[in-house]
Amino acid sequence: MVGLVARRRSKSAYWCRRLAIFAVPYFLLTIFMHRWDYITTNQTMGLLAFGFILLIISILFALYAIVQLWSDGVKGGQAMIVGIFLSFTMLAPYFIYAGLAMKYPALNDISTNLDELPQYGEKTRSLRNARNVPQTNSIEEPYGDDEISAILTTYPKINPRRYPAGPERVLEAVRSIIADRSWAITEIRGLPTVAEENEEPIKQDNADEVAQLESAHLDDILVDAVTSSLIFAFRNDIVIKIVSEEENTLVEMRSASRWGEHDFGSNASIIEKFLADLDQSLLGIAGEG
Repeated sequence: MVGLVARRRSKSAYWCRRLAIFAVPYFLLTIFMHRWDYITTNQTMGLLAFGFILLIISILFALYAIVQLWSDGVKGGQAMIVGIFLSFTMLAPYFIYAGLAMKYPALNDISTNLDELPQYGEKTRSLRNARNVPQTNSIEEPYGDDEISAILTTYPKINPRRYPAGPERVLEAVRSIIADRSWAITEIRGLPTVAEENEEPIKQDNADEVAQLESAHLDDILVDAVTSSLIFAFRNDIVIKIVSEEENTLVEMRSASRWGEHDFGSNASIIEKFLADLDQSLLGIAGEG
């Protein structure tokens, strides 16, 4: 009677699959914990770095399993394929951002006006410059020569806009687009007659107050807002400056990442898409400033 020899199992193949499967809830938990503010962005980066190492180890197990399958004919090919597929799927964002890091310069603050930057309000400044907020980028002004050169070279389409409309009409369009994007407005400055939904309107008790309100329409209007990335909810601080001119209204915009030295082009993308929607909202009649 001829005995049957059972094929050995490749431990490497099954460890490849185990690590890849474990990484799925690991990354999901990391995402949700950051979105719900249970962990800081700095801690999230540490967890993502550890997850990257897990996936690399899974790939190494897969490579060793391939050698075993080829030379010894062991079992575990299906487990190895599942592990490789999951590992490379979860590694894809790392490769994408590595490509973006090489494509775009290491910037985290972009503005349409490089000479006179739109200024953030006190609420944003106090948050960004607070010492008790770890790893948060402080607001630095003005830009350095290298930053200006990088912005001009990489983002030539990031320019201010001029519209043949009054500042009130432009502000209405700006607030509508912000609402459509579900951004959170933190502060509006320069137009006392525009109040947030839960704020009391400014009272006009006498002629002096009326005159003050009318003169306020001549000031620059600045809207501070916060936007979050789709998956991890990484936050960017936005300021939109609306300047009343003789016949037009000038709109300038600035976007800055709260964390990290590299925005991977996200701030420029935020500005470009917002201004494109603003052009559309104001009948597409726009001129670069």
